[in-house]
Formats: sequence, structure tokens, C-alpha cells
Amino acid sequence: MNKKIKVLIELLSDGAFHSGSDLGKKFGLTRAAIWKLVKQLNKYGIEIEARTNKGYRIPGGLELLDKKIIAQYINKTFVDGLVILDETTSTNTYLAELIKAKAKNSNICFAESQSAGKGRLGRKWVSPYAKNIYLSLLWDFIKEPIELSGLSLAIAVAVAEALSSYGIKKDIALKWPNDVLWQKHKLAGILVEVSGEAHNICHAIIGVGLNVDMPQKTSQTIEQLWCSVAQIINAIPQKNKLAGLLLDNLLTAIITFQNSGLKPFLKKWRELDITYGKKVTIVTPQQQKISGIGVGINDKGYFLLKDGSGKIRPFAVGEVSLKIC
Repeated sequence: MNKKIKVLIELLSDGAFHSGSDLGKKFGLTRAAIWKLVKQLNKYGIEIEARTNKGYRIPGGLELLDKKIIAQYINKTFVDGLVILDETTSTNTYLAELIKAKAKNSNICFAESQSAGKGRLGRKWVSPYAKNIYLSLLWDFIKEPIELSGLSLAIAVAVAEALSSYGIKKDIALKWPNDVLWQKHKLAGILVEVSGEAHNICHAIIGVGLNVDMPQKTSQTIEQLWCSVAQIINAIPQKNKLAGLLLDNLLTAIITFQNSGLKPFLKKWRELDITYGKKVTIVTPQQQKISGIGVGINDKGYFLLKDGSGKIRPFAVGEVSLKIC
């Protein structure tokens, strides 16, 4: 994103009308040039209203991520490692590239938009500009990779607790292994990518996407039921407060998981498990479908499915997907 586009977004983020002549004076451009600049916002999915004798505005405005506000809600020792990007391919990819370059100058990454946001099993995460929260953390665990199999479940619990802290306490549910739902609609997703290193150190990149104020227009490619915080509270959310609460709960959960594993999170997960007692189907990488009844998770975070013969079969977090019948 070039500097003029960034400044224009900041000016229009207040939701008020700004005349072409006023914008022209600030940028040193003609009104025709301003019109061309405004049109470039369309490629970021930003809705612009143009009105004769009034100028341009972003209806409802935009709350851009602000490091100072986010820092009010988290342990200050982590602030130095926090970066906010205007755009990136994906926040997980950004941190993965830092590992490759051996330049871990940042371990917390927010982005206003992603051109190639990643979901689980290669799915795309729709990432319109400044409307949602796209967050990744890089953490080195002193554990074997297999010990991190339940990490996505601990993170899901942390997301649910962040939403509760914000005031969304009812109708939140968790779907194994990485979905946070509200009234059966997807509200947040989690992508954990692990790479090993010598001496039992694992790099874990923990990505979270939270729908804050997802526009209907940009969500048309989403194939599953979804919702956003704005729909739940029927108001414009405080995005920076949400981002701060989310990050704080994630950091607390990660430290707890490092020290004690999945055990401290099991009770809360089981309380919010939407598949318990429900008919479900597991789909394997070979597209084999195994149906049965969900009977929770074990202490390692494996999904437990009771098949037609009454046998309980465990499935590890990996390439399998889970569907509720």
C-alpha cells in the first residue's frame, strides 16, 4: 500500500464527508486526481460514498488498529515484539518468513488485510481491509511436536474467553479442532503451524482470524454459515479493545500450555463442545467418510467418535476434517 492511499484511508476513517477540494489541498492534487486516488480504495474492498457538494466518505468509518490502544489490554513486556501491517499475504506467512531469515525481531503480527489469508486444510480466509482481526503469534515451545497436538484446542478456549471478556457470553461454542462458533455460525478460526528444531524446541505459529464487522459483499465466497461480532452485539465493535483482549488471552493460554499442557483447558472445552452427543462425519485425506456420534475429546485433544459398532475411535488433529450431520 503506497503512502498516499494509507493517508487517504486515515483521513476518511472518521466516517465524515471530505470534499474533493479539501483533499486536493492536503495532497497537492487536482480534484480529478483525488477522484482517481479514491477509486483505488475499491481494490481493498473499502466502501466509498461520493456525494455532490459534500465529497467522499467511508460510511460508518473504519477503526484502524492502534498499537497504543491494544497495549492497554496486554502485558507490556510483549509490546516491543508487536507489529501492525497494512497488508500482507498472511500473518502466519509473515512470521514463517522471519523464521527462515532467522530474524525474529517480531513475534506478534496483526494485519489490516491479507491477500492470501490461510485457513485449515488449504482453505482461504476472506480478509477485507480493516474489518476483522487477523493475528498471528510466533512462540518457541520446549516440547516435541507431538506434544503440541492439543494447542489449537487451548487457543480456541482462549478465544472464547476473550469474547466473554468483551461481553459475548452466550451461545458461543467450539468445534474440533479449530472453530469458534456463535449460534452454529463460524465467528473465528485458528491455524497452528508447527516446525521442529533441535533440542526439543518447536516453532509454533498460531494464527487467529476473528470476524469483527465482515461486510456481506466481501463474504459471498464463504461457503459455510458465518457471523461477526457486529451482528452479535448489533453495534459497531471496538476493534482495538477486542484485539487487545484477544491477544492478552492468547498469551496467557500459551504460557499455561507451555507449563501444563492441555489439561487446564479440558473442562472449558468440554463445556463448549458443540459436537458432543451429535451425529458427525470424519473425512480423511483419502476422502473416506466415517460417521458416528461425537463423544468429546481425550486428554491429548484427540476427537473421540463412537462408530456404528459402538467402538470409540480417536482422531488426531491433522488432515482430517469434521462435519456435523
